[in-house]
Amino acid sequence: MGRVLTTLAFLLGHWTLSNPASAFSYEVLFDETLARDAIFYGRGQVLVTGFKSVLLDGQVKTDGTDATTYDRLLVSSVRVLHQVPLSGNLALRGTLPVVLTYEKTEGDKIPRIITEATWFESKPKVELIYATQNNLDLVFGLNVYAISKYKVNTESENFTASDTYSPVTSNFGHLALVKHAGTFDGGFAFQFKAEKTRKLTKQTSLETDARTFEDRVYQPTTIAIFANTRRSFGDLYGEFAAVEASGGGNVSEVGRYVREDYFRFQLAGLFPLNGKSLGLESSLLYKSLSYADNRAVTLDTIPMAALHLKLHVDYGLPFFVGLIGVRGTDGQSLQEFNAQYKLFGVGGTAGLNLML
Repeated sequence: MGRVLTTLAFLLGHWTLSNPASAFSYEVLFDETLARDAIFYGRGQVLVTGFKSVLLDGQVKTDGTDATTYDRLLVSSVRVLHQVPLSGNLALRGTLPVVLTYEKTEGDKIPRIITEATWFESKPKVELIYATQNNLDLVFGLNVYAISKYKVNTESENFTASDTYSPVTSNFGHLALVKHAGTFDGGFAFQFKAEKTRKLTKQTSLETDARTFEDRVYQPTTIAIFANTRRSFGDLYGEFAAVEASGGGNVSEVGRYVREDYFRFQLAGLFPLNGKSLGLESSLLYKSLSYADNRAVTLDTIPMAALHLKLHVDYGLPFFVGLIGVRGTDGQSLQEFNAQYKLFGVGGTAGLNLML
């Protein structure tokens, strides 16, 4: 009877909190933002391809029970960006990023509960860049966000369960303005919000009938300011983005949105080591706490920082290779939900940067 109650309690928490797919989970893994694309690629002909893969090791330890859940993910992505000039002051840019995520969670208590899921996400965008006569670039973009159908499978010696998410696609727009002025470029970007619902079907071996719920995939309104300055020792780039995550998405049992507004910060530098043939690029990214309720906290919503290091090499063929490190930690303030969340990740990246 005790095992059955434990199982039912787990399933209730699993039903309430499970939502492994959000708008490119663990976003500090992605230093390529629409603001950064707008300020660096201008209006010339560009072809950029990149691949990255990061292994994330998460741990949630609950005080009092000393129960620990291990959450391990492999996040791999491919990105292609192609920009074509249409005239002297007009260009068209297309970007296709595809992300594959595999997640496995396992508790340390007997009977062990193991959960696995694999899903694809893609966020292609098309942008029209118009340049005015006073070195002002206007960027008008259309984005599509798509998540594949996937299943979250849970197994234990006492039960099995599955959560099936239907595929979903949404679209939204964005605007960016970039002012070029000598050694300093700056601007702002605005991304419109989008929300779509998808069907979530839950089935367990303890029940004969499946349950159907509504899951909301929300792409929040985002406002970013950014700037780049060119110095004798290299280029410096900074970006600050405010994200209105509380404007939509799933709600808790008390009718409150499970996400809270948060911010992202990025500071990057590109430093030449041997003229244009060899350079070092470093990017520091930080995302603040984004959960609105302790009952809805996940590893993805805790404060998180990442360091991206890339070595750019151009001896006939311009390419880059690099390393990525991720760190996140958070402790819950309410005693009844007092748990320590820790996340550590390492990975690599490589690609081509062709300015044609």
